[in-house]
Amino acid sequence: MLQNFSLYQLLVPLFSLILIAKSVSQFLHHKRTLRELLVLSFIWAGISIVAVFPDFSMHWLSTFTGIKSGINALIFFVLVVLVYGLLQLLIKMEDNERVMTELVRKIALRDLEKDGK
Repeated sequence: MLQNFSLYQLLVPLFSLILIAKSVSQFLHHKRTLRELLVLSFIWAGISIVAVFPDFSMHWLSTFTGIKSGINALIFFVLVVLVYGLLQLLIKMEDNERVMTELVRKIALRDLEKDGK
């Protein structure tokens, strides 16, 4: 069975394992949250499964989504994930802007009080 594997079917899982290990290391050094670790691990494991078992994974994805063509189902799934990620980034950006505005206001009021005394 190993002789039927392409080079990418061997390299992609290896690359995925390296990135999962890097994410675990970052989590242990408190540079990533548990949520980020789980999401990244899930994504890289999924990419590995698609690389190693392309026919099975495409058939499963097309059956799961109800889209007859496996590649169309994959494209649809990736687009949904990208749009979701973009919306999450926009929400985080708006939260950061709100927090920064509050902080600037507090600093300005504190500096005004210092200058007034």
